[in-house]
Amino acid sequence: MKSVVTTVVTAADAAGRFPSQNDLEAVQSNIQRAAARLEAAEKLANGWEKVTREAGDACFKKYPYLKQQGEAGSTQTKVDKCYRDLGH
Repeated sequence: MKSVVTTVVTAADAAGRFPSQNDLEAVQSNIQRAAARLEAAEKLANGWEKVTREAGDACFKKYPYLKQQGEAGSTQTKVDKCYRDLGH
């Protein structure tokens, strides 16, 4: 994954120019939001099982036909696989 700095410099280079003030402000803003992004990632990592379960429950609630015979959630094994796949 490219960093915001690499992306800005590459874009400016492709345009044949140095990074502009706006480019540098975008980089600075991105760096300032790093702590919030890290906190969100930590919360997701710590609660991924709950997020996965809620997502699966929402899918089965929105699409109740998935629990019908032959569908993705027709057996407990298939339901478990759905939750597993959502977790990935």
